[in-house]
Amino acid sequence: MKGTLALLAKFGVTLAIFVGIFLEFGGGYRAVRTAGLGEPGVFEAANPAAPSLLGRLEARLRGVPLPPSREAVSIDKVCEKAVDRAVFVRLVDGTVRRFKPLRHCGEAGLTTVYARTPDGAFAPVPLAQAPPEAYFRIQGFQLVPAEMSELWAVIRGLTWRVFLPWFLGGMVIKLLGIFANVWRWQILLRGQGIDLGFGYLANTYFIGRYFGIVTPSTMGLDAWRLYDTIRLTRRPVECTTALAVERVLGLVGIFTVILVLLPFARDITQRQSLGELVAGTRWLLAATTLVGVLVLLQPAWFRGLLRLVPGGRARRFAASVIDSATAYSNRRGHLLLALLLAVVGQVTTTLMYFANAMSLATPNVRASEVLLASAVMTVGTFIAPSASGEGVRELAFVWLLGAKAGAAKAFLIGHLGFWIEKIPLSVPGGLLLVLRRDPALRAITRADLERVRREAEAV
Repeated sequence: MKGTLALLAKFGVTLAIFVGIFLEFGGGYRAVRTAGLGEPGVFEAANPAAPSLLGRLEARLRGVPLPPSREAVSIDKVCEKAVDRAVFVRLVDGTVRRFKPLRHCGEAGLTTVYARTPDGAFAPVPLAQAPPEAYFRIQGFQLVPAEMSELWAVIRGLTWRVFLPWFLGGMVIKLLGIFANVWRWQILLRGQGIDLGFGYLANTYFIGRYFGIVTPSTMGLDAWRLYDTIRLTRRPVECTTALAVERVLGLVGIFTVILVLLPFARDITQRQSLGELVAGTRWLLAATTLVGVLVLLQPAWFRGLLRLVPGGRARRFAASVIDSATAYSNRRGHLLLALLLAVVGQVTTTLMYFANAMSLATPNVRASEVLLASAVMTVGTFIAPSASGEGVRELAFVWLLGAKAGAAKAFLIGHLGFWIEKIPLSVPGGLLLVLRRDPALRAITRADLERVRREAEAV
């Protein structure tokens, strides 16, 4: 009952994310003086040299002067700046508010404003025909600062000759990563003396992915793998040990990928709050990675430290990890190869999202930035209580890449991952479940009949 309630709660969180992801608070239309739109200082854009929240806090602690958060731009440049920055307009009441450039900008620049109709609605009009008091569509607070119309505009504008090859390429790359994960699992099972064929394990893995479509994180995948291998081998301790070590290897793998990519993505680690937070924890990530490797290779070093772990549940978890790693004390070659495959599996996931970005012809972002955002997103899907990571992956990409790629494209980079991960690479697992032959059963042979006959005669 408790597990069912927890699962329902996580589904509720997922639905809440998707319901609230595009909700806007404090937006709407605000008046501007049409005649003053060409005056200096009416339009502003976010200053790319301005630090984000953590950077501002650090500068204040050091007493370093901060650059202005916004810089003035002219009316003929504001739409050009809006491609990769937030843009602002001065209202009639003297306040400066961020506006939605998609509602006002065209190929010729800022071409459209809004006029209030007699019934109180707002209708778009060309800037040249605007009344003395026009209106701008102001950007309110949104988790994803975009509208469904913007997403549809990006989708309609896709060049299919570009989209399909990159999208299919991302699918192939992820498939290679899945096979690397299956191989890693096979190696760890062999380290426990369980020799199962790659084909059987791949079959089980894809069925587990099918169950994982609607379960949080890797719950469905891991639960099915444990059930299927324990049912076949009748060796629950060894199967559980292999999976526990695999989890640690996966953690080490993703942290390693993040640490390698951090120096190459300075635009999002120095000017974006979430990116700065990740960069600020790099020493913690490095220490966790080092401890994870040492626990795997030298688990005996850490057994005496268990009494220092606070909380009974945390102590039991740490003890189980150390016990699992101890089972591989004489099989370090298995661990090292499995660790390499864990890194390969994580890299293929990041490359899949890079292919997604290329399929959308995303401007103004570097490969290293997409790869880092992908790795950080992967960690987020393990932490956040969301079914199958839905909503979390989209938010992570918007928060990390939205300022450079635009919120709509950043959202779609993450959302395309769902269509690759959960449809072509997970749904077929349901078909495999229906069609598979139970490996615990086999046909009766003549040798079996002769053996039974001899045993009967001997009685």
